[in-house]
Amino acid sequence: MIAPGKSQNDLRNRNDWRQLMTGRLIFAAILMGLVIDPGSVRSEDSPANTKRVPKVLIIGDSISLGYTPFVVKQLKGQAEVKHSPGNSQHTGTGLAKIDRWLDEDDWDVIHFNWGLWDLCYRHPESKVQGRRDKVRGTLATSLEQYEKNLDQLTARLVKTDATLIWAHTSVVPEGEAGRKIEDDLKYNAAAERVMRKHGVRINDLNKLTRTFKPELFTAPGNVHFKPAGSEKLAAQVSAEILAALKSRKAASSQEPLERILFGSCTKQEKPMPIFEVMFKQQPEVCLFIGDNIYGDTEDMNVLKAKYELLGSNAGFAALTKSCRVLATWDDHDFGVNDGGADYPKRVESQRVFLDFWKDAADSVRRTRPGVYDAHIIGPSGKRVQFILLDTRYFRSSLKRGSERRTGGPWVPDDDPNKTMLGEAQWRWLENELQKPAEFRIVASSIQLIAEAAGQETWSNLPHERERFLKLLSKTKASGVVLISGDRHWSELSSLTQGVPYPLFDLTSSSFNQPHGRGTPTQNRHRASKTTYHKENFGAITIEWANDPKITLDIRNTIGERQLGKSLRLSDLQSKSR
Repeated sequence: MIAPGKSQNDLRNRNDWRQLMTGRLIFAAILMGLVIDPGSVRSEDSPANTKRVPKVLIIGDSISLGYTPFVVKQLKGQAEVKHSPGNSQHTGTGLAKIDRWLDEDDWDVIHFNWGLWDLCYRHPESKVQGRRDKVRGTLATSLEQYEKNLDQLTARLVKTDATLIWAHTSVVPEGEAGRKIEDDLKYNAAAERVMRKHGVRINDLNKLTRTFKPELFTAPGNVHFKPAGSEKLAAQVSAEILAALKSRKAASSQEPLERILFGSCTKQEKPMPIFEVMFKQQPEVCLFIGDNIYGDTEDMNVLKAKYELLGSNAGFAALTKSCRVLATWDDHDFGVNDGGADYPKRVESQRVFLDFWKDAADSVRRTRPGVYDAHIIGPSGKRVQFILLDTRYFRSSLKRGSERRTGGPWVPDDDPNKTMLGEAQWRWLENELQKPAEFRIVASSIQLIAEAAGQETWSNLPHERERFLKLLSKTKASGVVLISGDRHWSELSSLTQGVPYPLFDLTSSSFNQPHGRGTPTQNRHRASKTTYHKENFGAITIEWANDPKITLDIRNTIGERQLGKSLRLSDLQSKSR
């Protein structure tokens, strides 16, 4: 109801005045260096006894303090937005306070930045606000230290169950008293390396602010923005947060996964009836874990044509349209038999691979070498993590023995300088294994547990195999099961020594290219005397209960179980936990 003597215009003008004054107060506080917490004013649509509203934490300096009130307004009713207390300053401040900020609540999305304070030069005798002085001053944080600090901070953030968004540091304008032109780009480049390592999406506020006209800045040579500039920043921040919430909801709103299929080795010229059988199994996720085609070429047109032949198969098309598809490669779809980092067309082959498997334009796999990938699907308490390794792009050359054995010519190589995954992928894997999930499926195109018998296997680089096993203990990653392909027969391997709990490797191969010899190579880690040598696929079923039951199967071309094992999730927990 309108009060007597007051018109609609009176109230509208009063509201406009209040908004104007609020904006000016925030703006003034930023300029004066005051500590404010705009996030203390939360979205109004989160009263008690209503459906939970997603919670968003914004971490940053005065730039984020300027745009946070606008984000709160823009996301009203869609998210509860809060800024970390006060100005988050530089990465050193972040390291000192990050645990305190994260412990305040259970966050769904964390949008974070450090940078402008880190790259700032200050001098005690400077008369400029903030003691800024890029001529006489001392740099707050060197570029090298900034990258180290940010890596440590991001590793801590990754351990939360939140979706992370890194905000690139906004532009340093001409004439800034304490900051050097182009340092923002250098520090953002370091930040991008860290975010790629940890698989964090990036909100490029630097690119946005480079388009800003001078009137959006508080003054010439000042990194701060007027309310109109902050509101433009907020629009992009809000859009990124909404996108993160949407993808998060899509994953968490799914029913818990119960049916997962996988396999390897498809000769694209041959019939593929097994895909129709797999389609009828109604999987929720299907993993193609290598030799998905037999490319074996340095001609990318030939490689594309072979992918197109696979894609034209009706059974394959029906299967891949019916469920979520995840894929990595092995040597033949990589491009060369038994190939590794010395394959000259690996960059081009990766592009062809990503195009065929329909990776989005902004997929992180399009921004870094290698096709390794990870996803977590399912609601809290019933999350399944998929980790797909790339055992080709970075792999060092193998050691050839003097005589060819049953499985092939390769022998173990103790050279500590040789690698299976490459350091970037190793760091990524360590971070992934620390993310919250109840059950984890790690896909390696080649066997990890099986002993070396001439074939390609992790045992050919024993120090790398040992590194993986130690990483399970170091990260305290529970619920891990391995899946593999490559061998053209199927078997189950297990390891109980040197691991925090029994580790199983279910090998499924092949879809339509069975092994001609029909006898397996030696493998002292074989968990069952049974192996299967005809066309097959792997199946993992989960019965979610107080102690979930996990069944590992190899199934034939009519869907019948040929070998396998059932276990409880409690079996895949460290006894020291």
